[in-house]
Amino acid sequence: MVLKLFGYLRNIGFLSAGLLFCYLINPLNYGFVFGYFLIILIVLKKDFISRNLDFNFLIIIIFSVCYGLFYGLDPEAGTQFIIVYSFTPAFLYLWGKYLAFKSNNDLKLFYLLFTLGLIFSTPHLISVLINIAEGGLAQDSRSIPMFWGSEAKNATGMAAPFILNMCIPAVLLAHFKKLSIPFKVLMVVVFVLTLVCVLRLGSRTQLVIFLMTFLLTLFYMVPRQSLKQNISLFVILSIGIYFIFRNVSFDLDQDWLTSFAGRMQQNNGTGDIASGGGRTDKWVKSFEYIFKKPLGWDVEEFGYSHNLWFDTLRVGGIISFTILLVFSWKSFVQVLKVIKSAPTNVPFNIFIFSYFVSFNLLFMVEPILDGSFQIFTFFCLFMGVINKYYSMNFLFR
Repeated sequence: MVLKLFGYLRNIGFLSAGLLFCYLINPLNYGFVFGYFLIILIVLKKDFISRNLDFNFLIIIIFSVCYGLFYGLDPEAGTQFIIVYSFTPAFLYLWGKYLAFKSNNDLKLFYLLFTLGLIFSTPHLISVLINIAEGGLAQDSRSIPMFWGSEAKNATGMAAPFILNMCIPAVLLAHFKKLSIPFKVLMVVVFVLTLVCVLRLGSRTQLVIFLMTFLLTLFYMVPRQSLKQNISLFVILSIGIYFIFRNVSFDLDQDWLTSFAGRMQQNNGTGDIASGGGRTDKWVKSFEYIFKKPLGWDVEEFGYSHNLWFDTLRVGGIISFTILLVFSWKSFVQVLKVIKSAPTNVPFNIFIFSYFVSFNLLFMVEPILDGSFQIFTFFCLFMGVINKYYSMNFLFR
């Protein structure tokens, strides 16, 4: 696998791959600088751009520029971020198409996207694991600094890059037959480490992503398997669930549940969970503001809406909100097209659908553009891969 990935990186160019990796790692929070170079490099590929400009690119660039202009009225992170907001998403979308163009089958794309997701999460994994090694799981504060030295980052921002790692059980359930045993072991190790970090951060969102992608995968697979396969699957799952509940205590007094216990006590238990941590009230309020303040409103009105689309409405007004809705709908339709185009390729279909669901579950409950902008650009890159993959009509193997 390593040799194949090395050959693929050489095919797309080590400079391009290095810049993309650095952008995702975001060292010292200067990842946007590497984003500038990525824009320049893809622009220099004139023949590729001329053949790959499409309606999705147009939607993203219009949305980004519109949002960037509104953001410029009250920039929280500096005026230079107007450029970042305006151009990075659309050109990362083109990079996604370029990465797919340089591939020739679904297995390579799986390795590529998994690697990008792992790289994206690695700095946060290292930071949280160092914190656990120093203080254990039973710590009061959920804010953790990055390992390269910076102010403590809130748990939501620290956990956000774990979204693709939380899809690993769903992907393994789909049993990619061409994946080697060592690579599957690597996936298990990555998931376990990520789960430990999620427990330390007390991130309910990440656990929901894990459960939702796993259950959706289960519902998708069962009708497409033989009775014998389904019996074997449910026997294994039953044994696993029994073993976990037999040997693991889920009492909130346990040290490993300290972060979750603190959140439950702080937010009055299950009522807060049912309301999404108070988010549903803000969503209702944001919907009302579509008509009251269609050009957006100040965050001091009632804080963040904790929803990609509504927080976009808050900053960029009804125009940015509407364009983003169009892009989101087209993305959903495109993923369905890929799945329907090869219904027998269950593993790859589950893989891309799990990634798509995990992105959108996070989008539902967090501001994203305000605090996790790179995740949105990563999603644009992902959709670039999917759209190019579909247009090239690859053979599923």
